[in-house]
Amino acid sequence: MTGRRIAGIAGVALAGLAAAAAMAQTPRMTAAQARLLYAAGGFPISADGKNPTNRCGKAANPRITFVDMNGDGRREALFIDAGACYQPDGRWHAIATQNADGSWRRILEGPGSTAAAGTMANGWFVLTATSGGKTTRLHYDGTAYAEARAAPAVAAPAKSGAPPAAPAQAKAAAAPATAAGGGAARDAAIFRAAGFQQIRGRWESGCYDPSSGSYYEPGTISEVKDLNGDGRPEAIVTEGTTFCYGMTGQAFWLVSEQADGGWKLITNEIGIPEFLTTRGVGGWPDISVGGPGFCFPVMRWNGRAYATHRMAYEGKPCNR
Repeated sequence: MTGRRIAGIAGVALAGLAAAAAMAQTPRMTAAQARLLYAAGGFPISADGKNPTNRCGKAANPRITFVDMNGDGRREALFIDAGACYQPDGRWHAIATQNADGSWRRILEGPGSTAAAGTMANGWFVLTATSGGKTTRLHYDGTAYAEARAAPAVAAPAKSGAPPAAPAQAKAAAAPATAAGGGAARDAAIFRAAGFQQIRGRWESGCYDPSSGSYYEPGTISEVKDLNGDGRPEAIVTEGTTFCYGMTGQAFWLVSEQADGGWKLITNEIGIPEFLTTRGVGGWPDISVGGPGFCFPVMRWNGRAYATHRMAYEGKPCNR
């Protein structure tokens, strides 16, 4: 599954930062490469090597999502952080792009939140940035993101690797994204099968409390594909927030289309799913449920439910 997210970074040793960055399915990073990535995002690693720091020099816990924003095959890194350091919204966003030589370069940063506008200009996704009640439209100008001028925008191509309709906290005003190859009615059926409802104009599980001021990424259909080989698709729904899911920061729901065309919830876990080549009953793939740390449960379908089958890290047995 693409776009695995970094969560629970604060307090982890620098070597742990490198391993956590690798969880996002970028090329495996060394400690030095992880340090450069965080620095490019505006979160330099502290002198003791334990955690990223913010603009105020305090320990930070930025959440990173890797998404290819211009179709060049190299994913950009979207940083989202929250805290009293960031005024007036208590939130900060930044984007770093990877150069052909593997180095990282910051192309956007600012207070508040950012969202994909659903169109493209100059070969890059058009973004909006919202802070202090003001929303600005941003185009990539060849060097960095800047306030849009008169450059025309074209509809962004629908693809499973595209960023969610609003990958940051302020998705409240954005319309729910439609999964590639599907339609609004099918997406609604998928969300409802996962137990989501339309709240504040977006799909939510009902767990999040906006008054908490914590990071929140509403429900997103991140992938639709036939996982068990029965000819009918499955869909993975994700929701992100530290308020509900702690340091892991994300939960996922796996739903499956039934013979009658309806959708059924198969499993729901807190964590970042990775579908493995090993399989359980009926051809269902094992699921590694990632999160902070270096030893994850691998769930296997037993014919009735997904249950813990083993503990593993990078394909090797481990113990928590």
